[in-house]
Amino acid sequence: MMEINELKRLVQEAVDYQRERLFAISRWLYENPELGSEEFKASELLTAELERNGFKVDRGILGIPTAFSGSYMGKDKGPRVAVLAEYDALPGVGHGCGHNLIAASAIGSGIAVSKVMDKLKGEVLVVGTPAEEGHGPSAGSKVIMAEKGFWDNMDAVLMLHPSTRWSVGDLALGIWTVKMEFEGRTSHAAASPEKGLNALNAATLAYIATHMLRQEARRDANLVIHGIISEGGLASNIIPDRAVCDFGVRSSDENYLKLMVDKVEKCAEGAALATGTKVKVTKKKLYSSKKVNEPLTELLWKNHVALGVDMADWRESIRGMPMASTDFGDVSQRAPAAASYIKIAEENTPGHSRELADASVTPIGLEAMILGTKALAMTMIDLIADPENIERAKKYFNTH
Repeated sequence: MMEINELKRLVQEAVDYQRERLFAISRWLYENPELGSEEFKASELLTAELERNGFKVDRGILGIPTAFSGSYMGKDKGPRVAVLAEYDALPGVGHGCGHNLIAASAIGSGIAVSKVMDKLKGEVLVVGTPAEEGHGPSAGSKVIMAEKGFWDNMDAVLMLHPSTRWSVGDLALGIWTVKMEFEGRTSHAAASPEKGLNALNAATLAYIATHMLRQEARRDANLVIHGIISEGGLASNIIPDRAVCDFGVRSSDENYLKLMVDKVEKCAEGAALATGTKVKVTKKKLYSSKKVNEPLTELLWKNHVALGVDMADWRESIRGMPMASTDFGDVSQRAPAAASYIKIAEENTPGHSRELADASVTPIGLEAMILGTKALAMTMIDLIADPENIERAKKYFNTH
């Protein structure tokens, strides 16, 4: 077998060979944004590119119409390593989260590694995961895939994400939603208020009680609670008989998150008891927190550094404060996983904005994607060519 460094050189060359094609894919997705669960054109573009490069492609996997899995086998069975594509856009913003670059990087790194698979034992997969932003029936498709056991057969999973800085190993928060629907009784707000049961008062009490939970929250669990009163009555002279609160509850600790969601439910029940109203509470888990895999994260970091990227030390990144949630967290709970963040814009550029979307097709953004694609491909070589790296990642996954 070739030396790993020589294999890495070859996959870097393979990424460079695709440079203009990857730019074209990124720009096409930018110019033709599709919402989650509706990415039919994007899915066809990406799967056709994989098929042209010899991948065996399964479309509409697990009953998700715009999901896909492209596979390229080596000379024999071995590690199964996947790289993930996202390609859904945001309403009114387009690719304000840079998913056009995520898709191009997955295609580019997967194809690059396929060029040396005749020398290796194993399988490289490019997996299309729709609706990360949570729109339509395929919303959070990685969660759907996790629930159906798709990730359980993977030895490692990688991806990248556009950002305003370079980093590897950043945490992500798990998130649940909690809907509180209060039922009261209408009455004239001036002539006979005593005959009413005020659902809005109940919602207000629940809203305040829920936010009070933050004072005594564990600081190391990165608890975030955010919510609105989405319904509160129809007219000021009518005692409201219906009011609704919608909350998001997030934490980096999966077990603690479930505990806090149950406490939020108690806030609703207490408010209903205090006001004589009834309440229906609907709790729904959206995304899991991200489970860090240190050996895999270190490999991905080293390959970025080898490419000359000025990147924060991975040990600092895994101790940083998580700021958002992603369905990639559910992947990391099922298989060794790691992701990098590539700098495509200045630090004051807001996420989910037209500015970030535009940055994804600038020369800086496109070149950052090429560097990130090379690092992904190099890390896949580390894993497929040296199964000991897989074993270290698996051992860490199983013991942490």
